[in-house]
Amino acid sequence: MENEGGTLNAPPGLFATPDSITDAESLLAFFLNGPTVGFAICDRHGRYKAINRALAAMNGIPPGAHLGKTVGEMIGKVAGQVESAFDRVFSTGQVLPEVEIGGELPSRTEAGYWVETYFPIRDSDAKVTRAGIVVVEVTEQKRLERSLRQLAGRLLCAREEVQRRIARDLHDSVDQYYAALQMNLRQLATPMPGWKKKQLLTESIELVERCIAQTRTISHLLHPPLLEELGLAQSTRNYLKGFEDRSGIRVSVDIPAGFKDLPPRIEIALFRILQEAVTNVHRHARAAKVNVQLWEDSARISLVVRDNGCGMSPQRLLQVQIAAAGGGVGVASMRERLRELGGTLEIQSGEGGTTVTATVPLPISGGQ
Repeated sequence: MENEGGTLNAPPGLFATPDSITDAESLLAFFLNGPTVGFAICDRHGRYKAINRALAAMNGIPPGAHLGKTVGEMIGKVAGQVESAFDRVFSTGQVLPEVEIGGELPSRTEAGYWVETYFPIRDSDAKVTRAGIVVVEVTEQKRLERSLRQLAGRLLCAREEVQRRIARDLHDSVDQYYAALQMNLRQLATPMPGWKKKQLLTESIELVERCIAQTRTISHLLHPPLLEELGLAQSTRNYLKGFEDRSGIRVSVDIPAGFKDLPPRIEIALFRILQEAVTNVHRHARAAKVNVQLWEDSARISLVVRDNGCGMSPQRLLQVQIAAAGGGVGVASMRERLRELGGTLEIQSGEGGTTVTATVPLPISGGQ
């Protein structure tokens, strides 16, 4: 511990609570070995009388360089917040707990954040002659909170995009079938030859069947009902068979025999990525065929979706790879799913088509 009198050693049994301390040296000694909690004592002019190594490291200045210097000389623009807290302690004689401080220090390039507690130190006549400060840095916690808010925002955007997509699919398919069915039923309510009525009834039955099929497709997209029962491998085969029938795109599936079940969160994530990838093939790639591979080794599992479509331009591919504004919420959603599992997403594209590779590390010994 650095102070104006030199290095202190901690005598046992001399520490007391901040609002009853009269021996400043025993308080300093208590914080001597604290590697993460900063501590300092300042006089009424804001000059450092003592400081421990932890707080000096936070300020980015050697401990000895603080002594005799003011708070303003050491920490720059942040000093105003600290000086205001010290003024309150000297004027009221009361502890000032959990004061949040934030800003840029002269020794740093990015803003930092701290939670600080200030308390009076009295002399033998009970007069407040100095004030102490205990500092805990929370910069990393603030950064994590900001990252969580950004993640929540991206997830909200992804959910909104899914809802818009469902609404669009309903409008483009089921709503059109219902409109056609309504017209047929209105015609059936009018006089007409028997052959015409039979024709309209046949068309109406076909429209109802299409509505049922499309509703079932959208329901499966929202939650694959057989994934929990059949596992990822068989659910992938079943889904791709239905995709081939609906889209007219030839699908080849390469999944090794004896493919083992995976933890549910991994299976759901990979299945959603498969859905997103083949949907993109259908909508954008103008492909005639698509190949899907699913394989694993001792450390990871990979899903590969490769099409023979038109591919993406280098500019568009760059947008997707860096998740820029043009990258699309769908790709961002895939990345977020993989990031939660410690996985990666790789996209390669050119004149011969596009390949999407999702890789997830396998948990150790059956982790969920």
